[in-house]
Amino acid sequence: MSVKPVYQNPNTTVALPFKGVILDMDGTLIESTEADYLAWKWLFADYNIPFTFQEYQPMLGTKSVDVINARLKLDDEEMAKALKQKMTYFKEVITNNGIQIVPFADELFKNLKKYPVKIALATSSRREKMKLLMEKVQFMPFFDVIVTGEEVHNGKPAPDIFLQAAELLQLSPEDCVVVEDTVNGVKAAKNANMKCVAIATTQTADLLHQADLVIDTFEKADLLEWSKLIANN
Repeated sequence: MSVKPVYQNPNTTVALPFKGVILDMDGTLIESTEADYLAWKWLFADYNIPFTFQEYQPMLGTKSVDVINARLKLDDEEMAKALKQKMTYFKEVITNNGIQIVPFADELFKNLKKYPVKIALATSSRREKMKLLMEKVQFMPFFDVIVTGEEVHNGKPAPDIFLQAAELLQLSPEDCVVVEDTVNGVKAAKNANMKCVAIATTQTADLLHQADLVIDTFEKADLLEWSKLIANN
């Protein structure tokens, strides 16, 4: 029988149902969806392939190689070139337009640090992009472990990335809660047998209905309150 983490304050002792929180990056912590889409649009234009935002939306949360493979058949050498070029375009967009955190994401971290939970980042993005963004917004120190898209075989909605994060945290899947913003991410969390909180930043709440809890902001985010709401659903 596992021992639940306990948060102690002067007034009460509360048992939390989670020992770990696993966070997605793009759209969950960083407002990068538009920049990412533009980079993909420019890359596919190099191959004379139109790419609309409507086509991009179902791919949100998936690995870069899966996005490319859905439209292009490239050998390993060409794939590496395409991934490098996409990253070049992404850097160009954020250099010109800047990058912002999802509102109150910093408040979320402050709240999580109040509780005895481990924190992981699990992003389908490649490590180069993750490092660029996390260092820009100074979120890197918050994470106990980080897993990126190229470190797992199957991308979301497969559960691989969240299971890998739990393993690195030395936690069982049922002791973790995932915070996501896309349908593919929510499906991956549920496929990993984890509870999921979805924030409706990138996709609408009705599309995220498979999550255990859907929120529209991190303002006044509280892990204990989330836990109560999940338990009551």
